[in-house]
Amino acid sequence: MTHTIMGRDAYWMNFFGLMLLTLIEVAAVGADLGPTAGGFDMTERQLTLWILTVIAIPKFVMIAAIFMHLWGEDDSGILTLTALFPAFFIIIMVLFIGLTHPDASTGLPAWCRPGTYGL
Repeated sequence: MTHTIMGRDAYWMNFFGLMLLTLIEVAAVGADLGPTAGGFDMTERQLTLWILTVIAIPKFVMIAAIFMHLWGEDDSGILTLTALFPAFFIIIMVLFIGLTHPDASTGLPAWCRPGTYGL
């Protein structure tokens, strides 16, 4: 069964959408955002990271929906539930480790602390 987006093949539309978003990401990393970042009261690196994070969300949805068949298939409902099933356990694991371990928020190794990544 062929699915379409705006009358075109879904895979090609997804490909072109991903390429457009990737182009925006490359431009955001390569552009001088210093003056723009000053208007938002943040550093250039922070603005770049915000742009990359905001663009990552639709890219994730596009890849999951089309390439993982979580949209448009007859059984996409069960596929979506199957894909989201491990997320429940990951969230529970993070919460219980974070809430029960006494050094969870302050006892991180040096390589996990912000500012020590060497970026």
